[in-house]
Amino acid sequence: MMKLVKVYLLSIPLFLLLDYLWLGNIMAGFYREGLGTLARRSGDAIAPLPWATVLVYLLIPLGIVLFALPRTSAESPLLSGLLWGFLYGVTLYGVYDMTNLSVLEKWPVKMALVDIVWGGVICAIVTCFAAVLHGRLK
Repeated sequence: MMKLVKVYLLSIPLFLLLDYLWLGNIMAGFYREGLGTLARRSGDAIAPLPWATVLVYLLIPLGIVLFALPRTSAESPLLSGLLWGFLYGVTLYGVYDMTNLSVLEKWPVKMALVDIVWGGVICAIVTCFAAVLHGRLK
């Protein structure tokens, strides 16, 4: 059990870093434009609600450890991590984006599709990291 707690705690910073690079740098303008007036803002920047943001960044890596990591293979942690992490991310982000698309009038389809793919990619990377780490920790 302690091993899983360590994997979880070490996965959080990687998830945060990757998502910060994606949302805050690489695709910041894309999301700012796509969210338009739906986004909380501070000037031109998107300003998420802090407590909700903290929960998101705690829950997604927790889901990776609880749902994707147990499906990975010790013999092939990278390949199985990519597969199961990607499927977990696409499912998670897909539910989020498709729910928003179904109930919010101005939720952009293009942004939803990009976000779903990003969810698969980030969760695949973090699941690979978690699988390798899980195999190496005592």
